[in-house]
Amino acid sequence: MNGALHRVSGTCATLSGVSLRPQSVAALPDPVGDMSSILLLIISLAAPWVVQLAPPRQRPVALVAVIAVLLLFGIFSTNPITAWQFWVGLIIGIVSIVVWLNMGNRPRGRSRWEDEERAEPTGEL
Repeated sequence: MNGALHRVSGTCATLSGVSLRPQSVAALPDPVGDMSSILLLIISLAAPWVVQLAPPRQRPVALVAVIAVLLLFGIFSTNPITAWQFWVGLIIGIVSIVVWLNMGNRPRGRSRWEDEERAEPTGEL
């Protein structure tokens, strides 16, 4: 009975107290978690642009598609609503759209051709 195995709190151990499994399993990096956080950041950055660049009559369809992608992400990975990557990406995406829209509303300086069109002819050649 000295060599018999017992199940103690998720690890295999002998009666002598020597563990058969490595103790530092949590010290290994999780590449899947890192990849899913990057993917969530990309999805949340692209979501406002997908809705904005859709034609006006297609925007509800684009919004439903974005929500469907987020639901699929939530099913196969983690809840995107509770992840900070989602909110940071969404804020950056919305701010980038606002900046892009405001770039077209800046008053432009007068060009040389506009000045020449408004000037009256002097008669000198």
